[in-house]
Amino acid sequence: MTAPGGARRTGDLDAALEPGGRAGPDAPARAASEIAYCRATLPRVSRTFAISIRLLSGSMGDAVRVAYLLCRAADALEDSWPGTAGAIERRFERLCAAVEGDEGAARELGAGAASRPGVGGDDLELVANLPRVMGAFGALAPADRAAVGDCVQTLAAGMCRYAARAAARRQDGAEMTPYLDDERELRDYCWVVAGCVGVMLTRLFSLREVDTGPAALRRRFELAPVVGEALQLTNILLDWPTDLRRGRCHLPARWLEELGIGPRELIAGPHPAVREIAGRLESLARAALARVPDYLDTIPVRHVRYRLFCLWPALWALGSLRHARRDPEFPWGPRRPRLPRHELWRAALGSLFWAHDSRRLRRFYGRFES
Repeated sequence: MTAPGGARRTGDLDAALEPGGRAGPDAPARAASEIAYCRATLPRVSRTFAISIRLLSGSMGDAVRVAYLLCRAADALEDSWPGTAGAIERRFERLCAAVEGDEGAARELGAGAASRPGVGGDDLELVANLPRVMGAFGALAPADRAAVGDCVQTLAAGMCRYAARAAARRQDGAEMTPYLDDERELRDYCWVVAGCVGVMLTRLFSLREVDTGPAALRRRFELAPVVGEALQLTNILLDWPTDLRRGRCHLPARWLEELGIGPRELIAGPHPAVREIAGRLESLARAALARVPDYLDTIPVRHVRYRLFCLWPALWALGSLRHARRDPEFPWGPRRPRLPRHELWRAALGSLFWAHDSRRLRRFYGRFES
């Protein structure tokens, strides 16, 4: 799509031209500076992704890093910047315009975030620096930029739809209401905030792996959303204690209605309905996680770093679910279960022995599923 008003693409080396049509002499240095900013910023806004991203190098690593920060910026618009439905829609529209190349939109959104009280939080600080992330985005190769841009547009549009609806319901005087109406919306939400990320990653990888035949490539893209959707279902369950205390309920309203329980009762104590809903959500997460090895089978074993990049978060999700089961107060208690750091590394290091052998890797993965 053409940028509104014909604005040039942020940081795009093809667009950073002097009047004579030559690239400005500072364009490469500016792009390198913005990419360095992204590399330095990512560890501040992620705990586990900052570990797995080390597996990806070169242009693939830069593209995924920029994509992650843009997705986190969208998360901040959804979770950390409340407002009316109209204000939320305007912010997401500005983000989409920035991705399409409107530098003014990126600056406007960044200035708005910078003026927020308490902007010192890493998520809104990231939005405040959106022009810098967009500079790195514009420096990506055109095909990489297209894959990342399509993903962010899908994610932002979906987040906007749900966040604006929730804001409108609050304006109508409703107390805390579930963010999602039914299981169909739960699955749709997981697609728009995570499944589309899997498609983006698969596009980026497939641009660099050109030896796959049409049938195998089709199978890879069919399974592309699996990892992201599995992780999102897991996160909805694990974030239950903190989300609900912040007034956000991502459990489908239909589930609560069926069991005669309200959102606030979900953190009031060990109600039988609470256990049933938690079990239902865990079952969906585990079913999705069980399909991750199917996706890994579509990645040639010689691409071990990308295989591990997709595998590690799934292992950590399974470990986190096991860790949550050991917590006698989960999910109604005050804390989000967090997998200890040593268990993160034990799972990651253990996988190194089997990453080149799909059959043995499946057996290793199965130990975490039990």
